[in-house]
Amino acid sequence: MRIAVVASLLPPDAEGGTERVAATQARGLRALGHDVLLLGGRPAGAAETLRLEQPRLATVLLGSDPDEAPDPLGQRPGLLHRLLAELRAFQPERVVIQNWWNLDPDLTVRCAAIAPTALALHDFHGLCPRSFRTPHDEGIACPNGAQFRARELDACARCVAPLAGSLKASRIRSLLEQRLELFERQLAAASLVLVPSRTHLVRMGDLVPLEGKARILEPGLCQEFPGLAPSPPAFDGKDALRILHHGRRSEAKGTLDLVRALAELPAGTVELVALGGAEDGLDDRLRAAAPELPMELGGVYGAAALEEAAARCHLAALPSRLPESYSLAVDEALALGLPVWACSADAARARHGADVVRELPARDPAAWTGALLEVLDQPARLEAQRATVPQDVPLAGAQAARLAQLLELADPRTGRRAS
Repeated sequence: MRIAVVASLLPPDAEGGTERVAATQARGLRALGHDVLLLGGRPAGAAETLRLEQPRLATVLLGSDPDEAPDPLGQRPGLLHRLLAELRAFQPERVVIQNWWNLDPDLTVRCAAIAPTALALHDFHGLCPRSFRTPHDEGIACPNGAQFRARELDACARCVAPLAGSLKASRIRSLLEQRLELFERQLAAASLVLVPSRTHLVRMGDLVPLEGKARILEPGLCQEFPGLAPSPPAFDGKDALRILHHGRRSEAKGTLDLVRALAELPAGTVELVALGGAEDGLDDRLRAAAPELPMELGGVYGAAALEEAAARCHLAALPSRLPESYSLAVDEALALGLPVWACSADAARARHGADVVRELPARDPAAWTGALLEVLDQPARLEAQRATVPQDVPLAGAQAARLAQLLELADPRTGRRAS
């Protein structure tokens, strides 16, 4: 098949989970013999369109026109026109849209007019301008499923107001309703809806009609480690407990919560190794929250750097405040032999087992401090969890065959439906 994989951003411009999933799936499809176009937007300020040709894999990153900022609904007609022109020139038999936040909210509808289109839902972006249905204010509660389906969106309007400048509440609510209409149009136009876990399928299905189109496609591990570093050391309580926190450092990912928890532990008993870029000003806040805590705050990393860091650590801590739909970082830590503690770990625990991934509450540094004190007092507890770490973690490339099968069966013109 000729398959186009579309994402808002792609490597090398961005290295987040969705971007890596899109690029890895494209390479996996190419390895199976399919002709693949990897097509994405670029960050604001990157005006040049980049083109890279490899056998059976063409990559096009469309430059961002500085004169075409998205409108309040995220519509970008000029960019959409150029993207559709690239698709028509490629003549795909199938299209996979990994996300569209930086593109246009009518993307799936327009792509579906070219070829049967699969829409991947990695988060709640189509439903929530904050993408994760996590209010910035703890006094605001997201509408439950029944309220959301009834369009009771006053809480959403209050939550979004800080992002909306001077717009009035009535205008914000109107835009939210239009946004949902556009998303439901995308769902209706898609031949197939892909979700990364049963956990996310249940969450999404409670909010919007998926019409039997949804199928679970676990992304799998998106990078292979070179295997140059030794296995992580066992923790015997004699040296400091070294904790790995990888991925973007942000309040939403719980980095500040983690540092506040570590700050309460006895001096000299714990160290933090944190890899990944940080949101503006966060590293200064981390140091202020725990001035005596030894912290190694690294930047964007590759597989070798992550493996080297893991080889010096005893535990991976991922205290995200967000409702994670899959948790790629969990798979990375397990693949490197580390026990994992995480928040919002439903999907990861369902995938690997409740004994493998320990779940602790989000936004609760005291609970993390207490759990870490237990390990400092009884190191054997951590080593017992280490014994449950799986020997193998599924790779994303291995999921390409399943993706190709789903795409083959998702053509509404054949009367078949993916299973």
